[in-house]
Amino acid sequence: METSSRAYHVYVGTYGTEHDHSLHVLSLQTSNLNLRYLSAVKGIRNPSYLTVNSTQDVVYACSEVEDGEVVSYRINEADHKLTEQSRQKTAGNGPCYVTLSTDETHLLTVNYGEGTTTVHQVLKDGSLGLLTDKVVYKQGSHPHTIMSIPKSKKYVVTDLGLDRLYLYEFNEQQGKLILLYDLKANAKSGPRHIAIADSHRKIYVVNEFNSKVAVYQYDASITKLELIQEVRTIPKSFEGVNYAADIHISHDMSYLYVSNRGHHSIGICKIDSNGLLTDAICVSSIGEWPRNFTLIPNENLLLVANEHSNTIVLMKIGRDGIPTYTGIEYPIKSPVCLKALPTI
Repeated sequence: METSSRAYHVYVGTYGTEHDHSLHVLSLQTSNLNLRYLSAVKGIRNPSYLTVNSTQDVVYACSEVEDGEVVSYRINEADHKLTEQSRQKTAGNGPCYVTLSTDETHLLTVNYGEGTTTVHQVLKDGSLGLLTDKVVYKQGSHPHTIMSIPKSKKYVVTDLGLDRLYLYEFNEQQGKLILLYDLKANAKSGPRHIAIADSHRKIYVVNEFNSKVAVYQYDASITKLELIQEVRTIPKSFEGVNYAADIHISHDMSYLYVSNRGHHSIGICKIDSNGLLTDAICVSSIGEWPRNFTLIPNENLLLVANEHSNTIVLMKIGRDGIPTYTGIEYPIKSPVCLKALPTI
């Protein structure tokens, strides 16, 4: 694995009230592994998921509350303070994931509580405009993620409540999602988060309830999905309750990582030349309830948000793909989302 020395900005979403500093910006210097505070803002409840635009001057957050909202913030280049720019209702409750369309003209949001996916315009200055689409799912639906398939206008939505995957094409001119394919996942699996390897045409879905990663193959035209493999995220010997959470692929496409809440671990699966996985080897997340984590590209570093122990933990990834604890932690209340980007 290639390494370098750079500075990164780490955006942190937490569970908190509008009176708390619930959205933070940290600095990570990879040369000395220094993780320090830059800024934080109040005024948003439960910013549980974040995304940042390609020019790194706007961060978008969903407010995971009953009357859900999405909020955009301007990023001040000089001091990296955040200033609220715009705010829109998501027309649903419990939004838990946001992503920009590939052309960054729209923000797509899944509303876990209500069972809907909504789309808002993104104006030229990065602020949020009108609602352009609202997809309503069947009763019992709890969509958890929407992610674009690279080099396409196709998107995948996971439905944790109904154990389904939905494949869409996004019409950028109209700002609307067009359903292409609806696939039933294994019963009581709980599809949650996604990682995609376009070189293998594989979609890796971490299942919250059965603690497995499901591997789906998509066809060349990206119109159909097929389940081809499932592997465990925790040891067979573990008898406790576990809820698998987040999933990411290493920059060199050699390893897949998942987080386990209950087992309190990071699981590591090796990816073979066909994109298939080994069962996970697990290491401690050095904290409780690792809801979210992020890999630092080309740096062999991994940051873990341990929600219940109120820490962000920095780990170093070895040549064998295994993360080890660096001894560095950042105390923060209920961290639930991490986005790390190199400074421009």
